[in-house]
Amino acid sequence: MEIYKECVVIGSGITGLAAARWLKEYKIDFVVLEKSNDIGGLWRYTESDYGVMEFTHINVSKYNYCFSDHSFPEDTTDYPHHSEMFKYIKSFADKHELYNEINFNTRVTRIEEARVDRLNNEKLNFKNIKFYDKLWKVITKNLTDETETAFITPYVSICSGHHATPIYASFPGQETFPGQIVHSVKFKSARVNEMIDKKVLIVGIGNSAVDAAINKYLIFRCSKVVISTRSGAWIIPNYISGYATDLYACRLFLSLPWKLSTNIMEATIKFIYGHPKNYNLNPKMRALQTQPTVSPTLIHHLQRKHIVIKPNIKTNC
Repeated sequence: MEIYKECVVIGSGITGLAAARWLKEYKIDFVVLEKSNDIGGLWRYTESDYGVMEFTHINVSKYNYCFSDHSFPEDTTDYPHHSEMFKYIKSFADKHELYNEINFNTRVTRIEEARVDRLNNEKLNFKNIKFYDKLWKVITKNLTDETETAFITPYVSICSGHHATPIYASFPGQETFPGQIVHSVKFKSARVNEMIDKKVLIVGIGNSAVDAAINKYLIFRCSKVVISTRSGAWIIPNYISGYATDLYACRLFLSLPWKLSTNIMEATIKFIYGHPKNYNLNPKMRALQTQPTVSPTLIHHLQRKHIVIKPNIKTNC
């Protein structure tokens, strides 16, 4: 079966819903394809599927991580828990009546260029068809009844997220390693993943890695927690002088020359925490050269040796 749409949106996470909201606003005929049975993307927590960890809070404040026409409720915490995020996302979809535009339990299996000469020309009634260089065929499988459908469209908006496909580290002797190897995509908590009282090595020092390290030590008392990092990190606090840190990323700050703004950020971090080298973090880049690692408590645990940083452990990623 072939269905003709002006736009096909893949994924109903935050980006997919934002795309859908404006496609609907401008009365463009579209469909959203979602492989799961609900919206929310990674913010819909489940113990057995893709998504956030059991304890995840967003690391961007609610003031900057919100839809432009739909603010968080006033009583929402500055850095919402994933349950608050999911409730907020659903309220956005309800507000704009987006559920009826979404095909759930629908997996995209292939996207290919459509041969116009092989299509049903009677159905090629897109408003601006003469301006399109090519059309696309988005082939899907319904996960409930296994039926296949092809959507013919001039535009495909891919909103499946950059966290959807994990990248695993490898190391010599991995095939005989007797322990458990879990990517953060599959890690939900030390309880769910049965790591209580275990020794744990975490590869990487991004936000997910830091959150997992603190959960393993603070909540479930893993006997040893070590973070391996090749590049080190500048750890940014959630708050500076009582205000959410990202509120300082105003137009004035962003208009400053890059070297000046990163000097200000590094000076602020050193004033609050001291130099990262004091904790063996040893960043190889400037503070604003990469996605920031935000944590209100990691430095506290490093100071007390609850969590240990091991720089330059060699893995292949």
